[in-house]
Amino acid sequence: MTATYKRPTRALRDGHEPAKTPDSGRADPDGHPEPDAGGRGPVLVCRVCRSTITRRDLAMEVNNSHRHVFFNPHGEVFELGCFASAKNVIPTGPKTDAFTWFPGHAWQAVACSGCATHLGWRFTGQGSGFFGLILAALAEDAAGKP
Repeated sequence: MTATYKRPTRALRDGHEPAKTPDSGRADPDGHPEPDAGGRGPVLVCRVCRSTITRRDLAMEVNNSHRHVFFNPHGEVFELGCFASAKNVIPTGPKTDAFTWFPGHAWQAVACSGCATHLGWRFTGQGSGFFGLILAALAEDAAGKP
């Protein structure tokens, strides 16, 4: 099965926003906009240390949904939101396609660069990528300051 991508046409009501990669301080490797570019409303921050991670308008649909619920081989359940980009995240292991939740995509765990909290995964494949961020690990910062 192939993952399909679709940007939401309406504002999300879940209060969650997308994240960005730490490399170079610019848009992520797929060319998506930076989470703090333009100050477009509330941002999503790490629930533990309040580092800016993403923006609501960077949310995207993968396989026709922004939100997904998955479990890993250990039985842990995760509710993810898919985002085009993220920042202040660092990879915490090698890329792999073992037990991938999105067929055709390799994954790599990512953690907050401020406090090392596990925030989710970076999925890459088929010429594009996205972040699957654990919604419970994020909080909305209504001030919208990056």
